[in-house]
Amino acid sequence: FFFVALNMSAPARALRHIQGRLDARTTQLAAIAGYTASGNLSTLAKVWAELPESDHAAGSEVVLQNIATNGIPRTLMGLTTITEVGVKDRLIVDNWPSTAEQRKGFHEAGLETIKTLYGHKHLRYQDRVRALHPAYGHWCIDFMYGRVRSRPGMDQKTRALCELVALGGQIVHPQFRAGVLMALTAGATLEEIRGVLDMTEEVWGSGRQAMYDALWQDLDLDNISETGWRLPEDPAEREKVMATEGAIDPNTTLRPDFSHLKSVKDIVTPTWRHPLVTTFRNVEGLRDQQRLYALIAANANAGLLSSMRHGWAFLKPSEQRAGLEAVLEIAVFAGHHRLHNALRTLHEEGIADIAVDVEAEDTVDYTKFPENGEAVMSMIYTNTLPGLTKSIQKMHPDIWAWINEWAYGQVLARPNLTVVEREFVALACMVGNATFPQLRSHMRGALNCGATTDEVRGILDQTSTAWGQSTQQYMDGYWMAFVKGHREAKAKKETDLENLPMI
Repeated sequence: FFFVALNMSAPARALRHIQGRLDARTTQLAAIAGYTASGNLSTLAKVWAELPESDHAAGSEVVLQNIATNGIPRTLMGLTTITEVGVKDRLIVDNWPSTAEQRKGFHEAGLETIKTLYGHKHLRYQDRVRALHPAYGHWCIDFMYGRVRSRPGMDQKTRALCELVALGGQIVHPQFRAGVLMALTAGATLEEIRGVLDMTEEVWGSGRQAMYDALWQDLDLDNISETGWRLPEDPAEREKVMATEGAIDPNTTLRPDFSHLKSVKDIVTPTWRHPLVTTFRNVEGLRDQQRLYALIAANANAGLLSSMRHGWAFLKPSEQRAGLEAVLEIAVFAGHHRLHNALRTLHEEGIADIAVDVEAEDTVDYTKFPENGEAVMSMIYTNTLPGLTKSIQKMHPDIWAWINEWAYGQVLARPNLTVVEREFVALACMVGNATFPQLRSHMRGALNCGATTDEVRGILDQTSTAWGQSTQQYMDGYWMAFVKGHREAKAKKETDLENLPMI
C-alpha cells in the first residue's frame, strides 16, 4: 500500500479518503469538474494525465458541462488545459450552424432531461424559470438541459454528482439542495453524494468544506427520500403526486402570467445618484447608467445579491429593461445558477412590467442566431476572429457552436444594450473570474467596438466594489501591462489605438 501511495499524484492521494463511497472513475471525473470550476488548472492537468484514455470522452463532457455551472471563461480555460495535456477521445454531436430540426430536438431533449432530474417537480421548475424571465426559461430548457446536459457519453447520475463538486465555489445555497435532490432522482445514493461533497476541501478549501458540511446538516435528511423527486411507478400514485406537486408553487410570488411584475407607478426611484457612483472619477462619455449596469452585473456575477439589489433600486423603470439585459448576460460569464438567484432577488425588489416583453421573447427568430453571433463576434474580435475560431474548434468543435449561437447569437446580440455596453458588463464580470486571456480579449473588444481607453479604464476602476481591493490592485497592474503591450504593437503598426493611458 505504501508503494502504491507513492506512485499516486498529490491530488489522488488527497482524495483517497472518499474511497469506498465513490468508484475510482466517478472520483476522477468529479475532481475534473471541481478543478475546472475552481480554475485550478495545474491540478486539473495532473488529474487529467491520470485519467484512462477510455474515459477521455466522459472527461471532456465534464469540462464542457461546466459552461452551465460556471460560465464560458472557466470552461475554455479547462478545455485549453486538457488539450495541452492530450485528449485521445471526445464526443462531437453538435453541428454549426444548427438546423431548425436540431433546435426543436434540443427543446424536446431538455424537457426529458428536466423530467429525469426534477421528477414530479419538473413542471414547477419550468414554470419558475420562465416566470423569472422568458429568455432565461428558454435558455434553461433549450441550452442548459437540452444542448448541454442531454448529451450522450455520460449518465445523468454522474453528471449530477460532478455538478455538486463544481458548485462548491458558487455559494448558491438553493441550488445545493436542489442538486442533492436531482442526484438522488437520477439514481445516486446519499453515500455517493456525501462522497463528492467530501471532495470540497481539496478542490475549494476548508472554508467551503465547512459551508457544505453545515448545509448537509441542515438538509433534514430524515425527511428526504432516497429516490429524490422521482415519480412513483404506480400510475395512480403518479397521478396523485402530480395533482399536488404540479406547476403552481404556493410558496412563491412568481406567476406564469407575469402578474407579479410591478406597475410603473408603484416603483419609487431615489432622486440622488448611487453613493458608489459618486466616488468614481468622472469619465467623459461614461454615463451613470452605464456604470450602474456594469456594477449591478458584477455584483450578480459575484453573488453579492444585497449590493446588486441596492444598485437596482437606483434604476428608473424605463432603465430596467437595459438593467435586466446586463444581469442576463452573466449567464455567459458565471453560469445559470448565479443568474437564477440574481433574477429571483430582483423580483423581490421589484421589476417593472414594461421591462419584460413576453411576446417578443416567445417569438424570437431562432434561425438568426448563427448570423447574429458572427456579426457580434466580428465587431468585438475584428481581424483576430478567424484565429480565435480555429483555436476554439481545436479544443472542441461543439463549444464553438455554443459560443457562436448561444453566447453571442442568443445572449450578447439581444437588444436594449449596445455592444460597447455589453463589453463593459463583460469586463466588470470577468475581472473577478481570474480568466485573464478572455479578459484581455474583451479589453481589446471594447476598444474595437468604439469605447475609449478612458471609458474602459473607468469601468475597471469599479473592480473593488464587487471583487475587493486585492483584485483591484491586480487589475491596476494588469491594465498597465495591457497598455504597454498595445503601445509596443502600435510601434510595429499592428494597431491604430491612440493615447493609451497608463493609469
